[in-house]
Amino acid sequence: MADFDGREVFKKTIYAEARGEPEVGQKWVAWVIKNRALLNRSYWGGSSIKKVCLHPNQFECWNGKSNIEINEPEAYNRISKWADAVYDAPQKDDPTGGCDHYYNPSKEKKEPDWVKNCEEREKIGAHQFYKSK
Repeated sequence: MADFDGREVFKKTIYAEARGEPEVGQKWVAWVIKNRALLNRSYWGGSSIKKVCLHPNQFECWNGKSNIEINEPEAYNRISKWADAVYDAPQKDDPTGGCDHYYNPSKEKKEPDWVKNCEEREKIGAHQFYKSK
């Protein structure tokens, strides 16, 4: 799939999934990605942030794509300013309390099935965040 390093894939995923969200919501999306890698589940792509981002059917922005076009460079640059800090941060710095899922209720016709296996946490911007039970 994408021939980018893990940090670039991470930033592009945050950009594509949350560029219109407040920065705190973008950071929570980043931590969902990071938490999935820390949990090291094969169905999420394992322990690599890059593999988690690119794993089929995990982040809609990559489904069927090998690249994400940056059409809003200012938004991407704002994300790039803090994304490396999250990428390198220890788990103890996670503001989400271990969230590993989110979705946008305004874009979904119905609540995803996985919600029943999760604890609802914060709603930030358009995204509702969850932690697996």
